Amino acid sequence: MTPVPPGRPRAARPARVTLNNRLLNACDGPQGSTPLHEEVDRNLQHLWSYGNNRDGKTPGRRPDWILIRPPFLMQQPDLEDSPTLPRLVPARGLTLRLQLLMLFDAQCRFGPNEPVQLNRTFEDVETNAPIRSWQKVVLADTTSDYRDATALRGRQIKDALRTLYKEHLVSIGPDKKRPNRRDLDRITLLSEASTPVTRPRYTVPTTGVYVSRHFFTSSWVFALTNTEIATFLALSSRRAYYPGPHSASGVFVLQKHRGQFGLKDNTWRSARNLHFYGLVNRAGDPHRDTLNGRITDFGARWKKHQVMPTHFTIVDATLEQPAVPTINRVLNHPSLGDQFRMWLG
Repeated sequence: MTPVPPGRPRAARPARVTLNNRLLNACDGPQGSTPLHEEVDRNLQHLWSYGNNRDGKTPGRRPDWILIRPPFLMQQPDLEDSPTLPRLVPARGLTLRLQLLMLFDAQCRFGPNEPVQLNRTFEDVETNAPIRSWQKVVLADTTSDYRDATALRGRQIKDALRTLYKEHLVSIGPDKKRPNRRDLDRITLLSEASTPVTRPRYTVPTTGVYVSRHFFTSSWVFALTNTEIATFLALSSRRAYYPGPHSASGVFVLQKHRGQFGLKDNTWRSARNLHFYGLVNRAGDPHRDTLNGRITDFGARWKKHQVMPTHFTIVDATLEQPAVPTINRVLNHPSLGDQFRMWLG
């Protein structure tokens, strides 16, 4: 028998359905109040619609696509530094989600040639536009009494900002009242392509990997796990580089492509979940058994170059559906269509 190492055992990760149920039930008020996922959806939609405009009537920038600089996602042939995304995937909490949220936040409020100042706080400020509080635009599992939910979510956001600071993705100004401390209300967003040596301030890009704005306004950015987000972004990158094949038959990711993203095998397996949720369509080799994954007469067909890798097509229309209820339906009350997708694998 293998001896148990000393120290506190590592807690097992909650089941996928448990994670979504917690988001489904999260609330900042007593029982019967508006669920947090609905409130955040509404606030993010408001941010997209009106940006920095305080009257809540004048349209904002309303970008249909949120752009991400490629070095954040994948290794660039002319750069030595590895991409940032694989370092954020293992990070616990809100780190990856908050990074992506800030890109959405900036592109809803500023143009390519404008200085970006997010100016968000941890105070529970007014709900009219523009919303300044971090807690009002972040969905997280608090699993606590509703009286403590907002404060706990605030601590989760602060932890994420500290991690992003270590990754050179944000700058945190010094605390004027406490020497040798950082003031988390003084956040400056840095380029998502920053490195330990080069850390320019963030500017809104004009080109890059594009993700539908509904990925944010429907809270998919919070409802998906880190590995699911990373896989979705990697497939989005493949689509951006190969739009024609993506539209025709889908894009595929071979082992040599995986190395460019630096993601582990267990991350790529999340493509199956994305397929279950309807975010991507999968087309496998027609000779592959859907139950055991084996390809009939693999050796002979491989020699003849007849084995087809799995092709993926992103379904942007699904992103328009609210994320938390959609995942809840798939995992707890699957429709006939959901069951068929699961059967296909």
